[in-house]
Amino acid sequence: MKTNFAHLGPEERSVLARLKASLALRLAEEACAADAELQKRCPPNGIAMKLGIRGSDAPLRLQVPRTSSRRPSLLLFFPNTEAAVRVLSGAKGTAIPLPLGSGAFVALTFFRKALGRAAELLRSPDTSEETRAGLLLAATLYGLEAIAGESYLERRMQIIPDGVVGIRAGGIAYQVTKKGRTIHVQRDAPSAAASGSPHLDALLSFAGYRSAIDVLSGKRQAVVALGSGEVRVEGLLPLVQGLFAVLDRLSWYLGVEV
Repeated sequence: MKTNFAHLGPEERSVLARLKASLALRLAEEACAADAELQKRCPPNGIAMKLGIRGSDAPLRLQVPRTSSRRPSLLLFFPNTEAAVRVLSGAKGTAIPLPLGSGAFVALTFFRKALGRAAELLRSPDTSEETRAGLLLAATLYGLEAIAGESYLERRMQIIPDGVVGIRAGGIAYQVTKKGRTIHVQRDAPSAAASGSPHLDALLSFAGYRSAIDVLSGKRQAVVALGSGEVRVEGLLPLVQGLFAVLDRLSWYLGVEV
């Protein structure tokens, strides 16, 4: 049974709002990296902005392209968690754009366009498997990062051993570091996917982009994919198994109705 936002407790509302903000930013970044038209719309010196939610932790940052060092020109501020969840879910709500420098409203326009394009790329049957897998991996891994500190997960996070997991799907490579009650996600350079990383405690690799898409979209159960060889796990197995348990909680949050 799905849960409505109105039924959530204060902490759950805060976690959901930060999750929505994190996914909005990361999916916008992924869309820009994959879409030539968005890249043309991006100003020569790039885009940098932040999303902030009253009562939440430090604002989250959007950086396009990822290598840009530009200072944020805009803070998009939400007066409460409900406003953040509603707006970032595509519903009506209050968002206050606060300019921090030149190009503030160019950044806001670009962010809205990139976020809409990310949704289009996920829906369109013409989207390449590499792009779709990249979007789903970003949503999944940064989603884990956003919810990891929740008190509901405290006992689970204590059980999971600390360590670094490499995630590989074709040319896409991530490192996921679990330490205490935190999860930190880092996108690797393309060369890391080919060379591997000597300091990984575990490695989860998909046979290809299609395997990643099927598992991450829920079309194929992870246990079935493991049995068929579409997904391989090497190294510290309890670390990977623990992250899958956190993934169950992420799925619950993504199912909350606004």
